[in-house]
Amino acid sequence: MPAATQELVPPKRILVNGRRIRLRWLQQIIWSFLAANIGALIISALYYLFVQLRWHVGGHTILYLKPDWDNLFRFRGWAADRHDIRDVYEALLATLFVKSLLANWRKNDRRAPAWYVLLSPILIVVVAFPIVAVGIWLINHALPYLWHALFVHHILRNPVHMPYRLAWLGTYLSGYPWQPVLIGILAGLVVHRVYAPAGNTVQLYFVGRSVDRTRDAIAASEPNPGRYLPVPDRTSDIRWAVRIVTAVLAVLAIYGAYVRYVVAKGH
Repeated sequence: MPAATQELVPPKRILVNGRRIRLRWLQQIIWSFLAANIGALIISALYYLFVQLRWHVGGHTILYLKPDWDNLFRFRGWAADRHDIRDVYEALLATLFVKSLLANWRKNDRRAPAWYVLLSPILIVVVAFPIVAVGIWLINHALPYLWHALFVHHILRNPVHMPYRLAWLGTYLSGYPWQPVLIGILAGLVVHRVYAPAGNTVQLYFVGRSVDRTRDAIAASEPNPGRYLPVPDRTSDIRWAVRIVTAVLAVLAIYGAYVRYVVAKGH
């Protein structure tokens, strides 16, 4: 009886479908790369749908925010700022997806109800906006102003020097907008505290399904209770919340790829 009442601790290496995960680090790198790109594509889709696209029925325009968005502010730097907002949010969501993928749910077992999972995308945008706004103000206005005020006679040259065969890489690195990406990563690390319960809920839902696929096939008197995994109760509300969010994000990622690699290229 004392042994039966003790809290069951998950094993260090959990068997998925009865098998040990091989090349774990390589799989994490590959899945992290895919998750980061999916996050960026989702923001591209949302930006195009709600800012660039004209929504109309017949000859009547229902929603078209591009003129108002382009002329929201009159100062000279707004043209660059509005694109940086998109770039920062792309890096932010990419960071959140990677953090959730690599989250150690054993140490931070924070879960969320269904309504929190459904509202988490809106919550991310709202909570991250002050960090995004301050970051863009710093990299586009405050820091350049201080640089010109303090080092007016110092010319900052391109520090990237590559051999002739790698000249294309130097050109790419020197022209890559790394500042918005850096701000997005930092914002993602901060906002992840808000997103973590929803991310853990989604992660543990799919982990639990994979692990339980073998265990659920055993009779009710399971001979190996040590394989117990403390996943949340997969009730109907959590199940449907996870499925809805996953389906919506998948559609947005596919549409974001179409926007970035077809529409943006002028095809």
